[in-house]
Amino acid sequence: MTSSPVHGDPVRLLVVDDSPSIRAVIREMVEGDAGIRIVGEAGTGVEAVEMARTLRPGVILMDVRMPEMDGIEATGRIMASNAVPIIAFSAFTWGAEAKASIEMLAAGALDVMAKPDLGGEGAVSDCSLVLRKKIRTASGVAVARHLRGAAAASGERVVPAGPPGGTRFEVLGVGASTGGPTALRGLFSRLPADFPFPILVVQHITAGFTAGFVEWLRQHTLLDVRVANEEDRAVPGTILFAPEGRQLEALPGGAVRATSRKPRGVHLPSADALLSSLASAYGSKCIGALLTGMGSDGAEGLLDIRRAGGFTLAQDEGTCAVFGMPREAVRRGAVDQSMAPASMAELLLRMAERSARRERSDRA
Repeated sequence: MTSSPVHGDPVRLLVVDDSPSIRAVIREMVEGDAGIRIVGEAGTGVEAVEMARTLRPGVILMDVRMPEMDGIEATGRIMASNAVPIIAFSAFTWGAEAKASIEMLAAGALDVMAKPDLGGEGAVSDCSLVLRKKIRTASGVAVARHLRGAAAASGERVVPAGPPGGTRFEVLGVGASTGGPTALRGLFSRLPADFPFPILVVQHITAGFTAGFVEWLRQHTLLDVRVANEEDRAVPGTILFAPEGRQLEALPGGAVRATSRKPRGVHLPSADALLSSLASAYGSKCIGALLTGMGSDGAEGLLDIRRAGGFTLAQDEGTCAVFGMPREAVRRGAVDQSMAPASMAELLLRMAERSARRERSDRA
């Protein structure tokens, strides 16, 4: 485990990038910040793994593409042995490079950030403020060792019975943040193409990476995955993700709206906004799930679903990269059952079959 630095001590930062010029830019970006101290620089993933062991940094800022060993492999090895908060530092937010950044998140990186446009006026200065904030935030997160092992453990499924079979459910809403890509893959990869509940998702991710994340997730599920349009429909077999900078809200009758309206809280998109809208639109016929992440977004929305008579799930602590959001939901009494994402998938399949039987019975 790792924890936040002692009050007054600077965050020990390891910088990993094969480009000396990019490493120089990073030094410039954090220079003069008394709260951050660069303790080492590496040019390859191999060097990063060794320096993570010997230097014991508080945070690692790591490039995605490097010689000898890329950031994906280096992240997996570090998280399996020396568990350090890692921020992926990517040159691109689209195409194969963006998907590689998401693979780093799946390997255990906490966050991803785009490298600044070195030719853009003020770009380095603006990026510096964001980077320093991300480094401080990451330094306060306790990350678990053997993240790959935790993901594998999610396959050891003990599935509770779930709610009584009388309710006919119609929709699933999911909120996730830090560690979400791995958890969502674990959940959605086990659902069939004909899964009968439409799925609406809010995943907190750095601006610019949503499209790459959705493209990456398409490789791991049989369901149709896409970013929601401004006016859309919740249909079976489809996963709709909230667009960047917009709230995703469900309306009665299956309509879905992406709006710039800011609800309570600071997140845009917000899991609270999505889950609360599902409670209003579907009442007892909706299911809400809250996965790994920092903070409390989604806890109040999940409670709204439970108050409306719906069914609520939270990821269990043992398989969370960060237990913040699920913990807060449990604390507020918003959770019916906690389990691993793989177990959620099996329970949801069971609930879908029960709903189908209930629908057939109602028609008879």
